[in-house]
Amino acid sequence: MASDQSSMTDSFEGMATAWIESSTAVSKNMAQMYSNIAAANRELWSQTMAPADSPSRESGDDSIAYSKSSWTTVQSVDTVAELEVGDEVVFRKELTDSDVHAFANISGDTNRLHLDDEFASDTRFGRRIVHGTLASGLISSALARLPGMIVYLSQDLDFERPVDIGTTVEATVRVAETLDGDRYRLDTTVQTEDGTTVIDGEAIVLIDTPPAPETDADADASTTE
Repeated sequence: MASDQSSMTDSFEGMATAWIESSTAVSKNMAQMYSNIAAANRELWSQTMAPADSPSRESGDDSIAYSKSSWTTVQSVDTVAELEVGDEVVFRKELTDSDVHAFANISGDTNRLHLDDEFASDTRFGRRIVHGTLASGLISSALARLPGMIVYLSQDLDFERPVDIGTTVEATVRVAETLDGDRYRLDTTVQTEDGTTVIDGEAIVLIDTPPAPETDADADASTTE
């Protein structure tokens, strides 16, 4: 009987050891697979998904945003350490018909006011207009260009005027107050090029330290483990 129990124990320990070794091998293989996929995606992006006017990494400051040549950004501060009340970022972009249709498709907001000329002509506006949330989204674009990693906590908005399709607008975020816990209150506006305010409000954001960028050495090390 003791011999049978010993055999069963040995058998169980052998199975457990084999399972652990197998799981370890699978984990290493999965890690290698994901590392290879990430490397392949980076290469695919660099070769096929990065035409001249596609988003590219901004450099020279603490911002973690990407940029395009057709977008304009003006900022008064480059690092989190320098950020203080009065600092601002201005993000400028044309809101095109393609933007409107893309936003409708992505968001599911297919209100005919934004998509159907004939329908829109009989509304109080007399023409198609940009989605309000698309126009206000440029505030988020400006926030992304503040130094550090921006975490959106809250946003209050007043939509004061419609935005015509094809209008170039600029979103401005200005630090109004420094709060506790790396939080900031910001005045947020969207204006047309002639200075007409179309959206006004304020936001609360948290500014985190972004993860350290992966170096070539880090990437090489992860693929060899």
